[in-house]
Amino acid sequence: MKFLKTYLFFFFVFVFNNTYAQSLNDYRSIDTGNWTTVEIWEVYNGVSWDAAVTYPGQVGGTNDVIISNGVNITINSDITNAINSVTIGDETGGVEALLIKNTSSIITTSFTIAYDGLMEWTANETFNLPNNNTAFVVEQLNPNGLTLGVDHGVKGSPCSASKRLNIRNTLYASCNGGAGAPYNFNQLNNSGGTLFVNPTSNSPVCSAQTVNLNANPGGAELTDTPINYDWLVTPPIGIPYTLTNSPTPTDTPIITGSYTYQVTITNNSGKSNTGSTMVTINNCSSPKTVITNRRVTYRVKK
Repeated sequence: MKFLKTYLFFFFVFVFNNTYAQSLNDYRSIDTGNWTTVEIWEVYNGVSWDAAVTYPGQVGGTNDVIISNGVNITINSDITNAINSVTIGDETGGVEALLIKNTSSIITTSFTIAYDGLMEWTANETFNLPNNNTAFVVEQLNPNGLTLGVDHGVKGSPCSASKRLNIRNTLYASCNGGAGAPYNFNQLNNSGGTLFVNPTSNSPVCSAQTVNLNANPGGAELTDTPINYDWLVTPPIGIPYTLTNSPTPTDTPIITGSYTYQVTITNNSGKSNTGSTMVTINNCSSPKTVITNRRVTYRVKK
């Protein structure tokens, strides 16, 4: 069982199955197979799930991709079109896996191994996340995370420096930390992944009341201090503005409506990640109570 850091981060941002908020062009797996096998995927058409006619990333416009339903997805080639996010695991308790069989890559800014997901190298190959703003997140309480190639009933080779994870086209981790990699797989499992933010707030709040924000930073690169937090606030009307350089700033908006609070975290080496959250500001003015005098006349029968 992994050692749990005192700064455990719980990333239950996504709610799957019936309560998961699907969006147009989301993909989910329905069967075990190769990533590029169209038949193992379903796509959301805005109303319901349909059989896919392309695999995720085959054409432009892929939104969120979830490896779900207890299946194993093998990847052995480059996925050439950008994907909004990739999540391994559907948080229902079964185990879902992404298996690295050959040198391959996915273009995305958000790559998450959920607490019931795992990522496994079944051969001595490299998996690459080339986007410069990619957040690679391993949810805490995950008993699997990045595994060593022999843990999931797959005939993989033992852990070695040839099992590699590249992020931003640079070697970020190898299975055992060899080949000059900054991290090994277990270090990423225990730290939660790369540098990332997952901003939250106490939304909704009333106009002129305090919005409490939290960048929720995490990842192995968080120890490379000092850490800078650039907050940009986009109000429903008017000019965007900034907040103080802090992981937990506050704000007191007056205008009602929806605000976007975006934070970019940057460590001492210049590694960065950006995340945002929506905040709703309501008009909570108390209604005025009007008291009127009423004259009641009683007529007595004679």
